Amino acid sequence: MQHKLMKRLTKVILGTAVIAVLNFALMPDAGAQNLGSLTTLLGQLGTTSKASGDSTLLSLAGDLASKAHSFSSLLGDNSVVQGQLIGALQSMLSGNGVASLGAFSKLSEAKLTSEQMKLAKDVGNVGSAYLVQKNLAALEGSQSDVAQIVNSLRKGSPAEAIPAIQSVALNAKLTPAQKELASTLAAQYAPEVKKIGDALQEGLKSLSGFGK
Repeated sequence: MQHKLMKRLTKVILGTAVIAVLNFALMPDAGAQNLGSLTTLLGQLGTTSKASGDSTLLSLAGDLASKAHSFSSLLGDNSVVQGQLIGALQSMLSGNGVASLGAFSKLSEAKLTSEQMKLAKDVGNVGSAYLVQKNLAALEGSQSDVAQIVNSLRKGSPAEAIPAIQSVALNAKLTPAQKELASTLAAQYAPEVKKIGDALQEGLKSLSGFGK
């Protein structure tokens, strides 16, 4: 009786072990899931960009897709940075440009190989260029500056964009949302511009309260 019970118990244990192994083998790979999410997000970005009728925006979306896929492939199972990349795209698609800029900048703050770091910067620059084009291209009086920012970031020369970033950040016609985006962009690429803008704001506040 005890022998039969032991045999039955052994079968149950073996059966459970086999099921566990099969479940593990069939479990979706985290990297594959990330790639699926990335492909879906970039596809949505392409569709949205095409619908905008802005050829520059559509072209930037294509560049971003190419660089993001290359970067993701190099990252492999680095789930933290993969998540940051996906988060940046999700924020971009939801219209939260400031959060997206922040997420793109964090990509190059991670511990990466030199090859990964180059692509991280490329993705961040092109992603930032996309956000500038989308949110600031129609800014009155700053179209040429916006074009300069976009072109400089796109070719990986952010230093060349600094004068234009300075000009756009101080444009009096910025809406509150545009001002926040421009301020965030300046803080990342031209931090001294943000200090100037903050000083001007403080000066204006002082003048508005003068004589009261």
